[in-house]
Amino acid sequence: MNRLKHLILPISATIITIIGSGLSATKAKELLTFNLFSQDKLLHFTCYFVLTVLWSYGLYKIKITGCVQKSLWITISVGLLMEVCQYLFFEGRQFEFLDIIANISGSLIGALVFIKIIK
Repeated sequence: MNRLKHLILPISATIITIIGSGLSATKAKELLTFNLFSQDKLLHFTCYFVLTVLWSYGLYKIKITGCVQKSLWITISVGLLMEVCQYLFFEGRQFEFLDIIANISGSLIGALVFIKIIK
């Protein structure tokens, strides 16, 4: 159980990301005070950057081999799944290919930064 404490933060951040991704477009616009295209993609990038660093660190601390690859698998899967779910299930939300690009870019850069930090 002591080892699992290192996964509390990445799991919590993932849940918050999933909830945020499921907000209606109207509710999201109320919560976000900006409406510029680049800021939306920057938000996606930053979110998945942070998720990847958190997952990498958590998995690293519990001595999971291939922690960075596993964190990439988790975060990229969550990003893809959320875009598909937005399209299929959430009113006022839509599938955006550029969001996927921003999510994956954030994940990849987060992984590279984590690798640099631990070396």
